[in-house]
Amino acid sequence: YDGDSKTDVSIFRPGPGEWWYRRSSDGGNFAAQFGSGTDTIAPADYTGDGKTDIAFFRPSSGEWFVLRSEDNSFFSFPFGANGDIPVPGDYDGDGTADPAVFRPSSNTWFINNSGGGTTIQGFGIAGDQPVVADYDGDGKDDIAIYRPTVSEWWIDRSQDGLLALQFGASGDQTTPADFTSDGKADVAFFRPTTGEWFVLRSEDFSFFSFPFGTNGDIPVPGDYDGDGTADAAVFRPSNNTWFLSQSTSGFEAVGFGIAGDIPTPNAYVRQ
Repeated sequence: YDGDSKTDVSIFRPGPGEWWYRRSSDGGNFAAQFGSGTDTIAPADYTGDGKTDIAFFRPSSGEWFVLRSEDNSFFSFPFGANGDIPVPGDYDGDGTADPAVFRPSSNTWFINNSGGGTTIQGFGIAGDQPVVADYDGDGKDDIAIYRPTVSEWWIDRSQDGLLALQFGASGDQTTPADFTSDGKADVAFFRPTTGEWFVLRSEDFSFFSFPFGTNGDIPVPGDYDGDGTADAAVFRPSNNTWFLSQSTSGFEAVGFGIAGDIPTPNAYVRQ
């Protein structure tokens, strides 16, 4: 949220509609009241200033609300309908997040491109979960789904075309991110029953796994040390503690949050 290229420890508190985050740049805390417990959080950089904006999608009205990081003013706009799943991302590669929704009722994607125009694309079948990320490293987020019934990933890569993979098992939580520093998101998941992470390397489709976390933890992958590599991390609701396995800075445990808080780096992790 502070534009230093490091993922910030951050939560959304549904009761009062509050956002709290710890700035990695100086260790200070920021708090803002924006939204309600029935809204779906959708933080991303909608204004192109290099900082994540606090934002949410309101399913009841199909509206988006964005709190500008520049001056904490807000704007809103309609895009979507009740039942849609917000899937913001930089689909056109211009450095600004595009509001987008996946409509499960018709398995259709609607993308409001920041450069102009709306993209409408059918992709998926009933029960699929969106797993948006840049899987081919071209600077554009790709339309992608995870099919939990068969543990399949279907990825419509904007540069390299369609890719289908079987990776995972029932109950796994998808956590795609660039864990190998090649500029491409790796297909990955967290297995709550064992506290293990599994990563399928985008380079050669070999995989590796490692233990980090325990049953009940919420996966919150991100680049917490700013070295360009995604770090495995979990938020433990039982004691409101964050555990970070940083690729450069090492292990860190951070107490941040209270009972009922939602970790915002988990906003697009599907479970």
